[in-house]
Amino acid sequence: MGREVLVTTPEPETYLPSLSETIEYVSPSVVAINISTVALDRFFIPRIRSADGSGVIISEDGYIVTNDHVIKDAREISVILNDESIYQGKIIGRVPYSDIALIKINTDQELMPIEFSSSKELKVGDWVIALGNAFGLAGTPTVTAGIVSAKERVIETEDDRTLTDMIQTDAAINEGNSGGPLVNLSGKLVGINSTIMRGAEGIGFAISSDLVLRYINDLLEFGEVQIPRDGIEGRTLDPNFINTLCEVGYNLCELDENFKGVAILEIASGSPAVNSGLLPGDIIISIENKPVRSYGEYISWTYNFKPGDTIRLNIIRGQEEIEVSLVLEKEID
Repeated sequence: MGREVLVTTPEPETYLPSLSETIEYVSPSVVAINISTVALDRFFIPRIRSADGSGVIISEDGYIVTNDHVIKDAREISVILNDESIYQGKIIGRVPYSDIALIKINTDQELMPIEFSSSKELKVGDWVIALGNAFGLAGTPTVTAGIVSAKERVIETEDDRTLTDMIQTDAAINEGNSGGPLVNLSGKLVGINSTIMRGAEGIGFAISSDLVLRYINDLLEFGEVQIPRDGIEGRTLDPNFINTLCEVGYNLCELDENFKGVAILEIASGSPAVNSGLLPGDIIISIENKPVRSYGEYISWTYNFKPGDTIRLNIIRGQEEIEVSLVLEKEID
């Protein structure tokens, strides 16, 4: 009797996508940024120092997006294009609280602006590519790839910024990559690389393209970002503050000491908060179903909206959870 031979149909092989065409398509839109600053040494003598970052071209007439922390102390800005030609950059506008800046170069050279894709379309698990001027190396950009690990992250940076609506990725974001683009496999911008989490290898963050586009449009149209106003003065809840509020009569004694939220301390007369029915003593626990864990985080989330937008707040009043709608208005200087 012959030996039985088992024949199986091999599974089709699957391959990771090739990124070469996407990288070739996007690279002309990526720029290196070199800044010079003046700082005092330990003997209080002014010294000129340089630093590197990245940026991305967004228009044919020379507008470039980068991070605010890349250019904030710049005395001079040099922008190096993909062909290594160098131009002087001028700051058009800054959005410090969201780490976005808009600069411009003047050139007759044909520029290749990047295309935008809505970050709302991005899904956890999607492939993304980070490009930038890592370590200030000249020539074509440094490229890393990974997946979207999470969306709508809130992070505290080392320079005390609270950044919201951040895309988390395991694509390596190295020194100098800040301000460069995070793109999808079609080569469209889904975020601006902003920061890495210190002490956590392989975790990077990017500012969502929808937020970036909103700020850019405001800067180009108004010369500044239209900041929304709600009329709320608040404070982050912590165990001591919860006990204090309880002692002075607020009905918060049942809250766990680790409860997260924002206590409303004051409401400006005639403000959107008054019109919405909010009261001092209310506890904000979420905005548009996104948890709020600190007052800084709450403010940062509101800055993602425009004057005229309606936002939904979930609050605790006494022992009851209530949803409140609030129409934001423009902050008056």
